[in-house]
Amino acid sequence: MDFNATKLFIAVVNAGSFSAASDRTGVPIATISRKVNELEQGLNVLLLERSRQGVKPTYKGQQFFEQARLGIELLEDAQKSVTSVHKLQGKLRLSVPPNFSLWWDLLIEFQQRYPDITVFCHSSERVVDLFADGIDVALRLGDLNTDDVIAKPLITLDTLFVASPELLAHHDTPETLTEMARLPIAAWESLNQGLFEWNSGTEQVKYKPVFSSNNLQGLIHYALRGKAVVELLDFSARPWLESGELVQLLPNLPPKKVTLHQVYARHKYPSALVRAYLEFCTKWVRKLR
Repeated sequence: MDFNATKLFIAVVNAGSFSAASDRTGVPIATISRKVNELEQGLNVLLLERSRQGVKPTYKGQQFFEQARLGIELLEDAQKSVTSVHKLQGKLRLSVPPNFSLWWDLLIEFQQRYPDITVFCHSSERVVDLFADGIDVALRLGDLNTDDVIAKPLITLDTLFVASPELLAHHDTPETLTEMARLPIAAWESLNQGLFEWNSGTEQVKYKPVFSSNNLQGLIHYALRGKAVVELLDFSARPWLESGELVQLLPNLPPKKVTLHQVYARHKYPSALVRAYLEFCTKWVRKLR
């Protein structure tokens, strides 16, 4: 079996088309098409269904893709372990939530530790498809609603409510969630969200934000300008609390807990790069506790 043809077939399935695979690999479309055809002839199996919209694997093609990709990754890892005993090298493809500034510091330190690893980081609130998007590891916050991935908990973060002294100069400082709901609120909202509610265990309060966005910097800006109360992760709020530009509201309220996970494919054996990244993240987040 042609090792390179198999790698190109995997690239086509991941990319969804020959042209996209060509862009990703730098191999001409004609060469990729010829190699995949030769692979199909050698196996005597149709691996891809071709259409104007792109390509998708046949049933047999999907089976071959799953097994071949794992085998290719193991072979590449073995090759790297022989040729690069003392250093890791290659490209790591990551997905991180938008505005998650904490992770930029981690990635800088990771690349200082492993200077021969290049990093591509896709930032989106969308739950990426690890296979279709070619992502090695995704960082996700909160509950996970999928069982086709391995989710490794990293750390549990607290959220807190903040406002500027300017806002509180014009409003009484709230002592309950009900009182706080009467203040102007800026809240996180994605396209498919419509319910705004706080639940402390003793209080369950619905509220209507005056401003909502999926951009964290926009919410922080509203808080700093004295226009709204905002709920933030503790590490996001910390610099503004320390400077006195924001103050914490309801400090005795039990904080909402949000778990940070590293997610990777369940059936995909982690490469040496992925294992190094996961181990580095586990050690790095300990200093946040």
